[in-house]
Amino acid sequence: MDELNQNYIKDRKRQLLAIGFLILVAGIYMATILMKNGEEPQKVTELFFADRMTPAHEELIARYNAENSGKVRVIPVDFPNFDFSTNERKELLARSLRGRETGIDILAVDLIWVQRFAKWSEPLEQYFSDEEIGRILPVALESCYYEGELMAVPFDLVQGVLYYRTDLVGSMKNSAELINKLESGITWEELLAWQRYADQSKPYYIFPAASFEGFICTFTELLLSQNPRYFTDYGFDFNTSEARRSLHFLTDLIHTYKATPTKVADFTDLPSFEYFLLNDAYFVRGWPTYDKDFVDSPIDTNRQKLIRKVMMPHFRGSTPASVFGGWNLMVSKFSSKKAEAIDFIKFLLRTESQELMYSRAGYYPVIGDLYTDPGYQSRYPELKENLKKIGFGVHRPRHEEYTKYSEIMSAWFTEAVQGKVPVEKALINASSAIRSEALEKKNGY
Repeated sequence: MDELNQNYIKDRKRQLLAIGFLILVAGIYMATILMKNGEEPQKVTELFFADRMTPAHEELIARYNAENSGKVRVIPVDFPNFDFSTNERKELLARSLRGRETGIDILAVDLIWVQRFAKWSEPLEQYFSDEEIGRILPVALESCYYEGELMAVPFDLVQGVLYYRTDLVGSMKNSAELINKLESGITWEELLAWQRYADQSKPYYIFPAASFEGFICTFTELLLSQNPRYFTDYGFDFNTSEARRSLHFLTDLIHTYKATPTKVADFTDLPSFEYFLLNDAYFVRGWPTYDKDFVDSPIDTNRQKLIRKVMMPHFRGSTPASVFGGWNLMVSKFSSKKAEAIDFIKFLLRTESQELMYSRAGYYPVIGDLYTDPGYQSRYPELKENLKKIGFGVHRPRHEEYTKYSEIMSAWFTEAVQGKVPVEKALINASSAIRSEALEKKNGY
């Protein structure tokens, strides 16, 4: 009953936050109209920027506002990680833009949302020179196009990583050999072979398996490590040997190898990391920002000092693959402050701004200079290793309906890891539902 009450409270809190966000957008819209109709001209242009506001974001906004005092003021619209899942954030932003409201000027979107948000956004190519675009990592820019047009620019980049507890792994038999394999690139088969040396009372490997996008990132890493061209070859048909192997492996981690507790089917990203720390698990699949996300509100300070991140494992005989995440910047086409919005975006792409996002928030820089400049390499020697990891990064498929398809996939795949449906049925049902969705879209339903 306590768990039910807690879930109710969490759901109610999300509902209230969502209502609050929509009221805020409506308030911004009304204020804009009133200012336009007022007799006094607006002296300071107010730009509304929607993202999850980390301390790094707050510092950058403060710097920009100081530089542009009396002319432009950026006002943050925050989406706290613990209060909004990525899916909830996507729907709230889409709902505000569907109403053609002018409230949000700049929105940070998950890099796979660009296709969906393009119809509400301003094409950006005219605002950036070839030199400015050339400074951006091509792999980060790849997700910013829709039908050949530049609809977004990257703000930051992340990719899937494996965290491990240095103290727990260090206490295992043959730990030096295991650590060497972790640091140089380990296979899933090798990682599971070491499970027998672990304390069996502790969880071995944690991954988020709730019905949400983060679970699909985990599945996609396994899929694309077997066939990097999978979505080109098969589209969203998962009745294949590669898809079966991937989903079987995730269910086997729970039900066969007993490496993962069943409760991961309730975890999104941050709760899985929290569980990893508080329950002394050995490994967790996560994003490279986790060790920065909790600096101001630590889960457990002592445990957080004992974690290290490495490349994700891969199947023996396959290619290492780690799914890219991160946030791209788009400008609402309904905004009346596009010039100011572009100026702020260019400020965020300055080398010193990107350095701040990396040093304080953990996001990979999207500007190539930071990886090659000797000064930055000296300050952040790990950037060289990060660039190597980026070389193994893979993108989820760019498709206008991807977010809908992903929701179908995650719903069925979570049922599979819970043991509610067989793996084969989950894959076939997800494929069939996606085909039906595509047919309805084609027929205009």
